[in-house]
Amino acid sequence: MPQDRRQWLLSVSAALAVLALIVLGSGMMLARNGGAFLPFRWVDVNGPFSRVSAEQIRAAISPQVSGGFFFTRLSDVRDRVLSLPWVAEAEVRKHWPDSLEIRVQERQVLGHVGDDRLVDVTGAIFMARGAGETRGLPRLEAEEAQMPQLATRYRQAQLDVEGLGRQIVGAKLNPRGALEFHLNDGLTVQVGSRDQDLRWRRFIDGLPRLAQLDPRPIVWADLRYTHGFAIRYADPTTADPAAVTDMSLTQEP
Repeated sequence: MPQDRRQWLLSVSAALAVLALIVLGSGMMLARNGGAFLPFRWVDVNGPFSRVSAEQIRAAISPQVSGGFFFTRLSDVRDRVLSLPWVAEAEVRKHWPDSLEIRVQERQVLGHVGDDRLVDVTGAIFMARGAGETRGLPRLEAEEAQMPQLATRYRQAQLDVEGLGRQIVGAKLNPRGALEFHLNDGLTVQVGSRDQDLRWRRFIDGLPRLAQLDPRPIVWADLRYTHGFAIRYADPTTADPAAVTDMSLTQEP
């Protein structure tokens, strides 16, 4: 056999031997690490937490991070974190060579929908364990696509009535867009579907004046008038149990 060919064969054999050792070592490493190349040694989960824990998040993402640093898709990890009922936002990053960082934002609960669902401050409807046991939240009623609009309306109106020492315990937005509030003192307010900001502001601004004119509690208010609103008192003992500002104007939806 020519010397050059023999030298070439020896070089190839040596290279194959080194490659075999590398493959064997890699196989032993993968077997030791459960099949992952460069597995994650640290999974840092940052909150703050109230309804969900770091341990729950780590357990939830365990299948998604089993591939190690190179074969873990951050989008899959994020989707898995977001699948947890109480998680509203999630941010996932890798840090070389063996760390995964997860930052989460919990949902801020706004109200109830029915008996087993909740609404967060963005108007997203979700189901979570213990939803029926959450007390002190308003009842919100709207189509799912309308719930963000109702959530916004409720939050704005709640700030107004808090200044008057009251709370909104229920809010409804029907498919036509008509808005209705129920307060903790028994007052029902029909806002309607048009000029909602204007109507509501006129009513809120007029309540102190109404209290000066008549201290009886108001149980019903209809704001669906062009320049006024109708009210009904809890005690209809007077000759005129209902009052309407500017009755000459036509009622609107």
